[in-house]
Amino acid sequence: MTSDQKTRGECPACGLIFQLTKDGVLRRHHGMTPAGFSTGERCPGVGEPLFIPEGA
Repeated sequence: MTSDQKTRGECPACGLIFQLTKDGVLRRHHGMTPAGFSTGERCPGVGEPLFIPEGA
């Protein structure tokens, strides 16, 4: 596993890959519309732990 893989993870709210804080939670990012555009508002997944699919 590379260091980049350790510092990034999938957001449970929007499903995109973002950087993690040193505590292992998602950094600040904006939410996404179903069409893939930024909402301009904080995503509800900010500060949450990574999404890890079953069987991963």
